[in-house]
Amino acid sequence: MNIAVTGPQGGIVQPDLHANIVLAVRNFAQQLGISRLKNNITVQVHHKVFLNDDGTQAQVESMDQRNFIIDLSMYSNWVVNLAHEMVHVKQFARGELDSGLTSWKSNKYCSNIEYWEQPWEKEARRLQFKLAEEFEKSLDA
Repeated sequence: MNIAVTGPQGGIVQPDLHANIVLAVRNFAQQLGISRLKNNITVQVHHKVFLNDDGTQAQVESMDQRNFIIDLSMYSNWVVNLAHEMVHVKQFARGELDSGLTSWKSNKYCSNIEYWEQPWEKEARRLQFKLAEEFEKSLDA
């Protein structure tokens, strides 16, 4: 797994933050069972608040089944938000979710499902705190 971390407009991220983000991505990938996949994950760190239409402060874009870009606002609980987006990376990488967000585990879904009711979001919300807690425990060990 290749992990790149960039700042706003491709800038440099402070070394300690860079290292923590890489550790978190690797830890989440291991917990999710995707650490052996040949994924390329770019985490773009934003030092300002941004909100998506759904009110979230992070998002993942699947370029294809192996290349992902995660946008992450640092003015939030970035560890939990990164864990949430890594669940989506797992979903895309394993083919559980298609890039058009129309198919979930071989079931077709229409686009008019409310955001919080989408099954892929339910799974990400269910796992995000558990993943973050396990990561934080690993730092204390």
